[in-house]
Amino acid sequence: MNQIPVPVNVKSICAEDNLYELRGKDGSFITQNVIEKTFGKIEEKTSNVIKSIIEKSQKEECLNCANILSDDDKSYLIIFMTALKFRTPDIINDGIKFLKKTNSTISDREARNFTLLNLLPLGADIEWDENTIIRTAIERYSGMAFQIGVASDDLIITSDRPIIEWAPFENELYNRPGGVAFPLTSRLVLYLCPFELCQPFQRNCFFKLNDEQIRDIQTNVAIFAKRWIFSRNPLTEEQLTIIKKARS
Repeated sequence: MNQIPVPVNVKSICAEDNLYELRGKDGSFITQNVIEKTFGKIEEKTSNVIKSIIEKSQKEECLNCANILSDDDKSYLIIFMTALKFRTPDIINDGIKFLKKTNSTISDREARNFTLLNLLPLGADIEWDENTIIRTAIERYSGMAFQIGVASDDLIITSDRPIIEWAPFENELYNRPGGVAFPLTSRLVLYLCPFELCQPFQRNCFFKLNDEQIRDIQTNVAIFAKRWIFSRNPLTEEQLTIIKKARS
């Protein structure tokens, strides 16, 4: 919060070389870029879904339509959001530490490779990833209704941990979150909430964000951020106040 906000190239702060590379005993890469290529396919499909959402949000006739997302659209968004949560150096290092703690004979290389195969790829090997941690994590978002909140201006901010999750309700059988929010653009926010809590007309549709909901997103983005907060426009004094309060 003591830094002066400046325009920055994302690659200069959100990239780490060889983060997903599997290595052999001699340190060389095994099937180089296989995980990155798998992510690339997911990202391309998800990008097309988000582009479609943006286009629909700009058409008045679509704002009152139901079923704005197909089942495939929902699947890609869920896979992408889940992958975002796991594809970080912190999570990978936690996995390595856990394996080393529970198996004293495993090498650093083996622990890293096993962690990467469990947390990151989807579809690289169908038989393998049926039982991976990330596959199980994806299932937490099943039985959720989709909504897209639309702001009237570029008021939505995001962060280096962009997925916002509310805790599961008490006695939740499937460990589903109480809610999920994911800023898509500076005007659009994707919401997921337990299906049974939404009326039919509230599912798979756009809705207009009010001032309270926008402040709620700004607050929770700041709470979930690790270090960086991103905004399309310079932050206003009101936004800075909300962010400072949330960070404290």
